[in-house]
Amino acid sequence: MKRTSPWFILLFPIAIPAMIVLDFFGYRIIALIILVALVLSFACYVYAVFTKFRSLREGFVTLAEAVCDPGSWSIRHYPYHHTLSGAAGTHRFHYSLLGHDERAMFQLFLECPVGRYLFLEAGEDPAQHGDESPQVRAFLQIPGFRSLTALPRKVPFFRRFLGGFAGSGGPGLVLRKQVDDPFSPPAVKRDLALLLDVARVSADAPRQEKEGT
Repeated sequence: MKRTSPWFILLFPIAIPAMIVLDFFGYRIIALIILVALVLSFACYVYAVFTKFRSLREGFVTLAEAVCDPGSWSIRHYPYHHTLSGAAGTHRFHYSLLGHDERAMFQLFLECPVGRYLFLEAGEDPAQHGDESPQVRAFLQIPGFRSLTALPRKVPFFRRFLGGFAGSGGPGLVLRKQVDDPFSPPAVKRDLALLLDVARVSADAPRQEKEGT
């Protein structure tokens, strides 16, 4: 974890053998002090992890109640990301934190038909990818925008796992961003509206038989 990873974890391979050696040579008081310090440090780490996960879950619940249709959402915690899955109207989406800290990358995955593959990063010109539509250009103005990916086919499991594509894996649109307030309902609603605009345009585009990767 970015802010909760304690330095003492690196000392375990050293501290435990050191305690055994100290105890063997009769320095049991010193060994006991080291043991108590490790136990207290580990307890603090567990508490920090619990507090962090509870804070993240509260943020996801607040966001779900404001954005998702009632009864359509669920929250799942994975080793490397946390995901809110829900529905807004006729479309399902997956909003994920790729990491364990609020400043980590956030990803919004909208399940929808996509006509062709597209990958746009911050600072790029959509025209370089053969796309000059105002719907795609609008994403360049989103605060914290990092990338937009259009996936015309369902992403294979291993590519989804390695690429960090949380949720169903496609087909759909994937928006990645990094902001100070990732649980802002107005911002997420705006992002969903922009993705829906791109989805409507993309659905009318000629279908590609193969992705451009």
